[in-house]
Amino acid sequence: MEEVFNDILEKDEKILKVWKPNRGKFWWFWGLSTFVSVFWIPLIAIGFLFDGNGWIGFEWQFWLAFAITMGITLVCVLISIIAGKLWLKNRFYAYSGKRILIRGGIIGIDYKSLEFKSLTATVVKVSVLDKIVRRNTGTIKFGSPASPVLSMWSMGHSNQYMFNHIQKPYDTLREIKELINTTE
Repeated sequence: MEEVFNDILEKDEKILKVWKPNRGKFWWFWGLSTFVSVFWIPLIAIGFLFDGNGWIGFEWQFWLAFAITMGITLVCVLISIIAGKLWLKNRFYAYSGKRILIRGGIIGIDYKSLEFKSLTATVVKVSVLDKIVRRNTGTIKFGSPASPVLSMWSMGHSNQYMFNHIQKPYDTLREIKELINTTE
């Protein structure tokens, strides 16, 4: 899997370890996010059960609205599944002797890297979903002065250096920190 980072490696830089997100945890997260985003769309048809005078019942207007909203919901779910497959296919996390690397993208391939000398903060987050799914997963956030680790309630900024849905997040972070301490 190291070859996916060949395009951005510097001369004499070698990838030491590569990870992929945990598939099971990712699909639980993606599926729940999609459900929360689209479950309300078919509820729009309920408005067609009433007119200005009250309840009119299951007339043709309701069934037309219901069919349209179900079609929209189906298209949204299909787009979400395709986008999820592409996200998972293209997502890799790695570290070399001097930086962490993230490869991802849905339409194109993007790379992000953060040099160890710029790394000023790390946070491991194990969510409720991580605990429910019981796959020993979590998210590792890496912060720098230019991209600090902020709380999830911070508006207008998100940390872009994250290993999402990573297996054994505490062990992974310990491994990276040990490397950082030996390279200083």
